[in-house]
Amino acid sequence: MNSSSIKPNAYLPDRVSPPGETLADLLEERSMTQKELADRTGLSRKTVNQIIKGKAPLSQETALVLEKALGTPAGFWISREKNYREFLARAKAVKRQAAYIEWAKAFPYAAMVKKKWVEPAATPAEKTDRLLSFFGVATPKSWHELYARPQVVFRRSEKFGRKTEVISAWLRQGEILAERTPTVPYSEVKLTAALLQIRKLCADDAPNEFVPRMQSLCAEAGVLYLLVPELSSLGVSGVTRWLGDRPLIQQCLRFKTNDHFWFTFLHEAKHVLQNRRRHVFVEASGLAEKDIAHEEEADRFAAETLIPESAYRAFLVGEPFSRGGSPASGIEAIRQFAGSIDLHPGVVVGRLQREGVISYGHPAGQLKVKFEWTAPEEP
Repeated sequence: MNSSSIKPNAYLPDRVSPPGETLADLLEERSMTQKELADRTGLSRKTVNQIIKGKAPLSQETALVLEKALGTPAGFWISREKNYREFLARAKAVKRQAAYIEWAKAFPYAAMVKKKWVEPAATPAEKTDRLLSFFGVATPKSWHELYARPQVVFRRSEKFGRKTEVISAWLRQGEILAERTPTVPYSEVKLTAALLQIRKLCADDAPNEFVPRMQSLCAEAGVLYLLVPELSSLGVSGVTRWLGDRPLIQQCLRFKTNDHFWFTFLHEAKHVLQNRRRHVFVEASGLAEKDIAHEEEADRFAAETLIPESAYRAFLVGEPFSRGGSPASGIEAIRQFAGSIDLHPGVVVGRLQREGVISYGHPAGQLKVKFEWTAPEEP
């Protein structure tokens, strides 16, 4: 029975007595003891007592022997037992449904409807049922095992522990899209080569053109690359995980600017190359030491791929920012340096800002390109 099986206006009696109560009344009317009934029916005294107390079901076989011993039709007893067990089942379902509805309240359902991840729901029960179907689970307990276990890396962080429902919805949408997307077997060699080609796209500022190319190059290496719109308070920019033998890079536009976009993608690509197939890489704090090491390695890879360290250090030696140069001269220096390494100047600005070389209010910030979603699944 699923959570939508009980209609909101359906009549549910407060109580249905077990057939054992009727049996006890009959014994009292006839001044018959439980022992005598046991002797007449061949049932054990314990069985008779448990039926009377409602602790044991009254089987069809028992109904037949009661018919012979008491003259009450077997169908009567079978009907009473059926009604009682149905009442217990419905009462249990109502109680379970109340707990399920409470679970469903934590999800950003309206936002998920707006993004067309789920259909609108007319009632709390329908909303709950649709959420269970969305996650592909039968119960909230199953959802918890798949998405909220302490072993999952984002649950190790208090920062993200409060947002488990939001993150799990975003992750699940990635899984659903991945199920519809075929890939060839994963190849580390092909991914490494693909990343060299993708690096050449980092000078572009038109995601509607370069994202399909990125997805194609990743697919040829056996990697699923998906852009999934972020939910409010998501708190993460990207995730890397393995769905069976298929690596998935899932990204959103959390910070929207091209410097964050490219750094996030390359960071996640390095996690694929690390080949930790049982691990879920999601931004989090409070990680284990070995996880921190892998995160730092991914950061270094992304930074070095975008801006080679030697070139960056040489640029900083000659840059005009620390000598009180004009903003215009600083912007021009950034443009020239970015051109020399085939990179968009906004990505250079992002690194300068993160490292405190220039402030986030510096006029060079205008060089960064802001990406916006133009369709539900496109940047």
